[in-house]
Amino acid sequence: MPPPLNESKRQDILNAISTSDGRSRNQIAKEFGVAASTVGKIAQEAGITDAFDRTQTQKGTQARSADLAELRSRTAARFLQKANEMLDRLEEPCEVFAFGGAENRFNSEILHRPPSAEARNLMTAAAIALDKHVLLDKHDADDSGGAAVDAWLRHVMGSGTTQM
Repeated sequence: MPPPLNESKRQDILNAISTSDGRSRNQIAKEFGVAASTVGKIAQEAGITDAFDRTQTQKGTQARSADLAELRSRTAARFLQKANEMLDRLEEPCEVFAFGGAENRFNSEILHRPPSAEARNLMTAAAIALDKHVLLDKHDADDSGGAAVDAWLRHVMGSGTTQM
């Protein structure tokens, strides 16, 4: 068992706890060469119950996560829209053009449908956009491991034993 802290060091730790500079309990413990539980005990004995509260951090993390999910949803919708636009273009008239001849003249013609190379490019673009839509949509629908991560975060944020 380590020797008891002298009053000066205890007061220095208490001052570090009392300053609201965002240091975690583990950071303070490392700074003073004591166990994190010692820092927690000093805070508790002084009646400081919210020194290492991470409620605001947790709320901020949840808000940021919701914002990102909403952005992914909008992006997924855009990918789906673009996929449909590419597929629509497969059935629309298409202008083909070229520059050529001795005078490098521009020539164009309207075809009933895109030529095969252009059709292949449109199909590829549509498929990629659709894949990205599905991937983003699945990201928020699939909870493989998400619940475990959420539980871990709640534990970390709520327990005060592990500092981020």
